[in-house]
Amino acid sequence: MQKKLVGMSALLYLTSRLLFGAGLSVPELSIVTIGEMTDTQLFVLSTRINIEMLVEGGSKFDAMFKLGFKNPALENYFNNTETPLAIPPAPTPDDLANAIEKVDDKTGIGLRTVAITLRDIFSTPLELAVFVGHFDIFASGDEFPKLFGTELFSTKLRGFMYFPKGVGGDGRRWYNGLHEAFGTGIRLSMSGESLKPYFYLYQDSYLGAGSYSADLRILLNSEQVKMEIFGGASLPGGTAGIYRGGLLFYFNTGAIGDFYAQMGVPYWASGQAFGLDSLYFMFEPRVRFGIGVLTLSLFFHPAYYLQKPTNEAGVLDLKADVMFGNINKSGQQGGLEARLIYDPNKSSGSLGIEAAPYYQTVFNGVRWELKLNAKLLPFAALWYANFSPSIGVTTSY
Repeated sequence: MQKKLVGMSALLYLTSRLLFGAGLSVPELSIVTIGEMTDTQLFVLSTRINIEMLVEGGSKFDAMFKLGFKNPALENYFNNTETPLAIPPAPTPDDLANAIEKVDDKTGIGLRTVAITLRDIFSTPLELAVFVGHFDIFASGDEFPKLFGTELFSTKLRGFMYFPKGVGGDGRRWYNGLHEAFGTGIRLSMSGESLKPYFYLYQDSYLGAGSYSADLRILLNSEQVKMEIFGGASLPGGTAGIYRGGLLFYFNTGAIGDFYAQMGVPYWASGQAFGLDSLYFMFEPRVRFGIGVLTLSLFFHPAYYLQKPTNEAGVLDLKADVMFGNINKSGQQGGLEARLIYDPNKSSGSLGIEAAPYYQTVFNGVRWELKLNAKLLPFAALWYANFSPSIGVTTSY
């Protein structure tokens, strides 16, 4: 912990020295609030926020800070700020380190990423990034608009809006892509108009101190096809390492529709039995009709995700979404979703059915998403306990 703090402090110092003359912007500020009825018949709001800050230093480097919120509910953060935090008398350095980690877990808000990217190394297309914290997410599709200027084509079945309780009840993890580079390390990449390769080498914070990961990742962009493939390994682990790999594939047919898929193995420890539970599988055809789009999503949950067990092996998500309008053209869109969730790990109530009308619009540069989720199965005794409204707000400066 002490070495990690020293390394992070050194990177922060280097970044601060480079900030003179640099421009600061906030590419994204997102707020999502979900309301639901608890078992004690109280209507509770849970809010998540994400803030991304970018420091651009001209043609030679970029510095990036990312603030996030670890606690599943922003409301809990405000409550916890009013509660004194006790530190044992005459603490040892280890006690202080543990207290810092507990404070971070309790309050939740704080720095998630610090990174510096140096471009055109030795007058070549090579780029070198030094990072600490949560860095790139693999096979999510989010980087194609940033790198190649494409429209966002990623699935909506991800993140806090669809998995408010997190992965396996862990409110700090949500399904989004197949893997994430998280730790202290470097990234080598090469600039290109349609092809972007990456190589990562880092101490993996998901696995813990002394565990190291290496990943190779390639993004390919064309007019009709978008693709990302990756593979990686971690040591120590298993009998001869921990391995992962995956594929993101998107094909735009034009007028008929498009096809989106994510598939791979987020985690496999050598010596461990390999089965269907090891797979992450998302299959999503989209069919256009007139002014609308029909999207069918099939998501098979993996037994491991982000280097940890999910407790959701075999869980199946099936979603149908009928959407009208196009927010990129008219500034608004809306529709109706129906979702079936099958969880074989539950002793009872393994089948759930939900439906949700929604509306999305852009007003003065702010994107709004309103949704009313209704549980149809299992149905609560109190009718109003089956409804869960949510609102999402995303803006940039």
